[in-house]
Amino acid sequence: MSERQALFISHASPEDNAFTIWLGAKLAAAGYEVWADVPRLTGGDDWQRKLEDALRNRACKVLLVANQKSVEKQGVRNEIQIASDVAKKIGDTRFIIPLKLGPFDAPFLIAHAQYIDFSHGWSSGLHELLTALQDEYKVPLSSEPSTAIWSSLQAMHGRQLEQRPEQLVSNWLRIRNLPDVIHYYRNAELRSSEVMLSSPRVPYGDGFVTCEEHPVPGASKALLSDVLSVGWPELGIANIEMRKIFTRLANEGMELFLKSRGLHSFEMANGQLAWWFGGDTPDTRLAFDWGGVKGSRVLRGASEKRKVQWHFGVTSQYRTSLVPYFRLRTRLLFSEDGKIALPGKRTHRMRRSFAKGWRNARWRDMLLAFLFWLSNGESLIRLQLAPESDIKVELPPLMFVSPVSVSEGEDVDEDETGEEFPEEDEESELLDEED
Repeated sequence: MSERQALFISHASPEDNAFTIWLGAKLAAAGYEVWADVPRLTGGDDWQRKLEDALRNRACKVLLVANQKSVEKQGVRNEIQIASDVAKKIGDTRFIIPLKLGPFDAPFLIAHAQYIDFSHGWSSGLHELLTALQDEYKVPLSSEPSTAIWSSLQAMHGRQLEQRPEQLVSNWLRIRNLPDVIHYYRNAELRSSEVMLSSPRVPYGDGFVTCEEHPVPGASKALLSDVLSVGWPELGIANIEMRKIFTRLANEGMELFLKSRGLHSFEMANGQLAWWFGGDTPDTRLAFDWGGVKGSRVLRGASEKRKVQWHFGVTSQYRTSLVPYFRLRTRLLFSEDGKIALPGKRTHRMRRSFAKGWRNARWRDMLLAFLFWLSNGESLIRLQLAPESDIKVELPPLMFVSPVSVSEGEDVDEDETGEEFPEEDEESELLDEED
C-alpha cells in the first residue's frame, strides 16, 4: 500500500473548527486516515511538527475548507503553498480539493481546482466528497482506521444532555378556522356589475379567486374545504393548484395583518417579505406570559460597535401538512435610522455574525415576546380575507415537552464581547419543518 494514504484538512482556526471536527469524524468513521490541526487543542506532544510531516509526506489529498475568511488567513495560505509544492513533487494536479463553504476568491495556486460544494448543506457535500474519494480519486482506506481522537474532540465541543424536562417552542401557528366559502369572478362580470375587489385576491384565467362576496351574476362559488380537497372542477382547477392559490390568499392576509400592527417590510433575497420592528415600535423590554411560559425581551436596539440599529423580524409562510398552519422564521435586520433596512452584502455579513452569541433560548423568547405584542396578549388573531371572512390563528405557537435538556451555555451579547464572530448562519434553531 502507498505510504501516502492520509487526508489533510486545511482550515481557518478557530472559525472553521466546528466544520473540521464534524468532517474529520465522518471521514475517520468511513475508514480514512485524517489529519488537521484541531486535535492539537487536546494538548500532548509536538502536534505542529507532526502536522507538517503529515502534509509533506503522508497526505494523498489536501481538503481545503474554503470561504473568503479562510483563504485570506496566512496560516491557510502557508499550507496551500506547501501543498502546491508537494503536488508538483508527486505529479498530482488534483492534490488540493477545495470544499466550498461559502463564496471565496480562489488564490492563484488553486484557481484551477474543482471544488466540492458544501454551501448548500454539509450532508450533501459529504456525500459528493465520499463518492469522489472512492470513485474518482481512489483514495485508499487506512490500514488502522481510528476514530478515537475525533470522537474525543466531538465530545469536548459538543453540548451536554441534562436529565431535566425542557419545554420546546415550535415556530408553528396552528389555524383554528378557515373561511367557509370561496368565490371566482371574471373580469367582464366585475366590470358589468361595477364591482371593485378590495380584499386579498389571486388572478386566475380571466378573473380572480377571492373570499370577498358580491352579488355578481355568473360568478362561481364553492366550499373552501371541498376545493382544497378535490379541486374546483367547474373552473378546471386541480386540488394542488387550488392549494397554491389559497396559500397566496392566506399569505396576503397575514401580510396585511402584520402591516396593520405597524411593522416594516423588507424583501429578502428569496423574494419573501420580512416584517420587522422599526423605529416607531417599542424599544423597551416586552413581557410575555403564555400559560406559565413567562419572560421578556427587547426586540430592537443599537450596536455601538457597528454604528447601526438592529431589529427583530419574521417571515411568514402558510403551509398545509397534516394540519394547516403558519410557519414563522425569525430574522435579524439592520438600519441606520430605524426606518429603512440596510440592503446588500453589508447586511448579509452582519446578519451572519452579529447574533453569533445568541442562544436558542433568546431566539425563542424573542419570538414569544413578539407574538404576545402582536396579539395584545390574546390567544387568537384574525386575518381578514374579506369583510365577513377570516382565518383564525391560534397563539402561542405549538409547544412540546422533551424529557431531557441540552446545555447551551450562557447567552452572549455581541457588543459586549469586543470580538468579531465568524460568519456562520446562526439564525433561529426553533423546531422547523420543510414541506
